[in-house]
Amino acid sequence: MQKNLRIVFIGSSIFSLYHLIKLIKKKYCIILIITKPKPKFSKRNKKNLSNLIIKISIKYNIPVLWSKSLDDIQMTLSKLTIDLIIIASYGEKLSKSILDIPRFGCLNIHGSLLPRWRGAAPIQRAIYYGDCITGVTIMKINSNLDTGNIVYQKTCVIKKYDNNITLCKKLAKLGSIILIELLQTNLFNSNVSQNNIGVTYAKKLTKQEAKINWSLSNTKLVNMINAFNPWPMAFFYYQDNTIKIISAIASNYYIKKNPGTIVHYNKWGVYIATGCGIIVLTSMKIINKHSNAITISSVNNNVLPIASKLFKIDTILA
Repeated sequence: MQKNLRIVFIGSSIFSLYHLIKLIKKKYCIILIITKPKPKFSKRNKKNLSNLIIKISIKYNIPVLWSKSLDDIQMTLSKLTIDLIIIASYGEKLSKSILDIPRFGCLNIHGSLLPRWRGAAPIQRAIYYGDCITGVTIMKINSNLDTGNIVYQKTCVIKKYDNNITLCKKLAKLGSIILIELLQTNLFNSNVSQNNIGVTYAKKLTKQEAKINWSLSNTKLVNMINAFNPWPMAFFYYQDNTIKIISAIASNYYIKKNPGTIVHYNKWGVYIATGCGIIVLTSMKIINKHSNAITISSVNNNVLPIASKLFKIDTILA
């Protein structure tokens, strides 16, 4: 594939941004960027995705469309000469009328080894369910959800301490590399249909499922905590506090206590009994409606002084 291809890029996350930047750096011809509408300005999030896309648009003189639904911009696309549409992490299906516009069709970059984890949250669900291997799939888009023919796949190991942030970054880097490999070779013309064996669906995350259930095993809870970082963040309530768990590890230490029982704390974390084994909460954000939020972490050894004031041994958490 030649670098003079006229490409429309569609994406709405940091995962997609990696691929956009890679295409620009490799001097591919991006004629339009389509992304989700700008969020309301937040002082806490000055470096949000929309601001980054605006900077890219200005720096490289690429027009941007902000769209809630891809159906809204069908008329705009139909007036352009487009060779290829590349979509990464946008969360909308393309209608057949849009699929038929580009000369070489539409490609989707998906953060899993399809057909495992079709859907909205493939990276998070792979961690949540304890997968050891994941990867990136580049596929041709059809009118159904993540069912198109596979053009290229590359695997990636999920390491013990990977969370959504670290794994997303690894897959984004991997995906951006193989996208360029694909465009530079004839692999684009070869594709295989997906196997219907082993299909799983990665439903969207919700705040409701982020509430900790201490009767689960320690390994399951660690997977959940890692998958839900940075959003919606696993949490539990304690006294007047909402405690969001940033990181945790499963301990080999065993003690027979009711799930949710606080059994110990030290500078490394707070030890809590689960349905199977002990979990050590190593980093937490403590939010109290009457005071400022406090973050405690084993990284800077500030767990013990705060935990000793806040938690009581043998208290059973709800």
